[in-house]
Amino acid sequence: MSDKKPPRSQDDLLDWFTVSYRSVYLVVGGVVLVGALAGYFFFYARTPPAPATPPTTPVVNSTAARFRSIEGNVKVKPVGTFEWVPADANMVLRKSDLVRTGAGSAAEISFVDGTIVHVRPDSLITIEETSEDPTTRQRKVAWHISSGEVNFQTMRRTSAGGGAEISTPTVRTTAGEQTEGGIRVADSGDSDVRVYRGTTQVETRAGEKVTLGSSESVQVDSSGKASAKRTLPPVPGLLAPPHQAEITYPDPTRATTMLAWKAVPGAISYHVMLDYSAYFNRPIVDRAGINDNSVQLQGLDTGKYYWRVAAVDKDGAEGAFSEFARFTVVRQGGPGSVGGPPPPLQIQELEVRTNILQIKGRTEPGATVTVNGQRVDVAGDGVFNEFITLDKPGRQWVIVRATGLAGGVNEQKRPVVVGD
Repeated sequence: MSDKKPPRSQDDLLDWFTVSYRSVYLVVGGVVLVGALAGYFFFYARTPPAPATPPTTPVVNSTAARFRSIEGNVKVKPVGTFEWVPADANMVLRKSDLVRTGAGSAAEISFVDGTIVHVRPDSLITIEETSEDPTTRQRKVAWHISSGEVNFQTMRRTSAGGGAEISTPTVRTTAGEQTEGGIRVADSGDSDVRVYRGTTQVETRAGEKVTLGSSESVQVDSSGKASAKRTLPPVPGLLAPPHQAEITYPDPTRATTMLAWKAVPGAISYHVMLDYSAYFNRPIVDRAGINDNSVQLQGLDTGKYYWRVAAVDKDGAEGAFSEFARFTVVRQGGPGSVGGPPPPLQIQELEVRTNILQIKGRTEPGATVTVNGQRVDVAGDGVFNEFITLDKPGRQWVIVRATGLAGGVNEQKRPVVVGD
């Protein structure tokens, strides 16, 4: 048997070349495909996508409201929570937050458009809106009064539109710019809307619409029916004691202090308030039905006092209170007398965060308090809560000094450590 292989036929050669060329084509095609995919990835997949078309509806930028002042027992229930927490000066107020003031307590809230809202004692309000449109710069603020009383003051608007809306269970109002007024919700459900300056649009639950101007008011009952508009009496002018007066008595507890004001045409009586605080949350004197344009007060002790008066007309409509006047009662010898009894000084909290010192405490009403020589604000009831910047780092002493109206001094030193 011969080992010599038979020569390939022409068909075998053709099949072999066909298979070889096909393999070559497949390999070349694969290389081209891989190169195309690599090029797509390099040039297109790594290229950032074009920015999406912005939405036609502008996004509203929410801006929180803040407390300007807190007096007494004020609590907040943030939206989405079930717990009432004590109000704090650093707290922000957002849409649907609740604010509640206790007896003898009050809070002042500042909104994004500059509107100032003073929440009176025993009141409950809801923050309904506090926002600014980033496109039009239009600002909107709103709050709802469930019970109690709120006084408000709006500012000049920086853009067209917007405004301040105040609602109660029976009425919704829109206050114009540079408007001052007040709204009271009675236990019966009636709402009393008063405008002292500016204009306010009022719409009741029953669909009635009323426009109030300066020194006008309207009452809306629990069914949403509005009374006829009433004109409020003018504001009395205060005469004596004048603002920042100092009255000296040998024995203030046995002395008589007279408050006097200008008579208001059309007024049949007056409402007088006297307090240690300019907020008049816990008045020492809250007396209505005074038929004369003066009143005598017996036995005011030493201290600083604030007083104001409102006029009442024959229909019982009470006008706006006057601006307050402050006077000081001192014992003969003056505040600078040497050897007076030292005032009480309680330091309730002393905390340093980096180089910021927070100090809380209480002294007697009318006393002056300094921290390292820097004067701090003392409320009418003697409470103070201040933040002081300490420039020198390291361990050091903080000197707190209270000077009473009789000239006595109470000084306390506390060690603190200030961070770099």
